[in-house]
Amino acid sequence: MKQIPAGGEGKITVKVSTQGYGGEVIRETVRIITNDQARPGLSVTVTGPVEKFAVIEPERVRLIGRVGETTEAAVNILPRERYPFRIESVRAMIGKHIELHLEEKKTGGRRTYLLTVRNTKKNAGQYSDRIVLETDSPIRSKLQISVFARIEN
Repeated sequence: MKQIPAGGEGKITVKVSTQGYGGEVIRETVRIITNDQARPGLSVTVTGPVEKFAVIEPERVRLIGRVGETTEAAVNILPRERYPFRIESVRAMIGKHIELHLEEKKTGGRRTYLLTVRNTKKNAGQYSDRIVLETDSPIRSKLQISVFARIEN
């Protein structure tokens, strides 16, 4: 913890993770502790809208199906015009029960992506995983998509 001497000046930097808050208003409060008896502490609140980096539809994948049937879902990924990027790789964090296929397309002259997520689990049960999309963007190098699956007899 950095200390600022009495009567001195300093700079406090607050970093707020906005991951998962795209399209919403975020509000985070930081408590600053001082040794000033008149003001032993104060709070600073950071509030503001978080822009979406990309439109991901659906935002979460749900694979609901039966043993022996093909169960898959399609996810459309559209980079926002203000934040263009390419997806360089796609992988599952666990990857035990899903297969991924990424296809780059052009829609209205813009680059879009179609991600197909397929269940490979052969028996009944449920699982969750997370898909990681690695991009060439210095703003957001990784995007994540949650996966939940339930396979029934």
